[in-house]
Amino acid sequence: MAAFCVSCGNPLADGAKFCTKCGATQPAAQAPAAGAPAVLAAKGSSTGMKILIGVLAFFMFLILAVAGSCVYIGYRVKQKAQEFSKSVGGDAKPYTGKRQPCAMLTTGEASAALGLTVASVEQRGTTICEYSYGSSGQHFDVDYTWQGGGMTMGLTRGAMKHVAGMDTFTTLEGIGDEAYLAPGNSALMMRKGDVMVNIDLRESGISAQAAENMARKIAGRL
Repeated sequence: MAAFCVSCGNPLADGAKFCTKCGATQPAAQAPAAGAPAVLAAKGSSTGMKILIGVLAFFMFLILAVAGSCVYIGYRVKQKAQEFSKSVGGDAKPYTGKRQPCAMLTTGEASAALGLTVASVEQRGTTICEYSYGSSGQHFDVDYTWQGGGMTMGLTRGAMKHVAGMDTFTTLEGIGDEAYLAPGNSALMMRKGDVMVNIDLRESGISAQAAENMARKIAGRL
């Protein structure tokens, strides 16, 4: 790099201490500080690290917030499901006895309730017992829901209420844990523990009183 005399401006050779024209003493050239670039680099690196740590901390916070929300939502869903299950009888005591529908109501008991002789019974699977009575071969079914009967009854009543816009079931006191006559006396529904019993009255011509008497006998065996 070209240098000039500080006194007369005469061009000087590199590293000259005196001016060859006027003899003036020249100041020594100052070398740049060797550590400056390193310090600047260190400062830049530290700033970048802080930014990176800040970004990572932000994303970690978001992940924890989302995970916490999912746990809370799952807890609330489970809580609501349990509340709904209880509201429709889902917490009823399970039935542990034998699943023999025709053993729950004898022919003699059915005959006494009807005031007519029950000629025969037929068990269909483990859920239905068909009773035949009268001279014209009349019959009716008694249907058993051995497990989940409480929830089934609650859902049935809720569905009927939603469709009809009102609760048209007639409550029957003193039969099992709860008992109802369906709209139009089309059926008698009775629950004892977790078992629901449905006596179909639509085509049999059985009176509501006869159905109540039979339901009491069945409830006594559950």
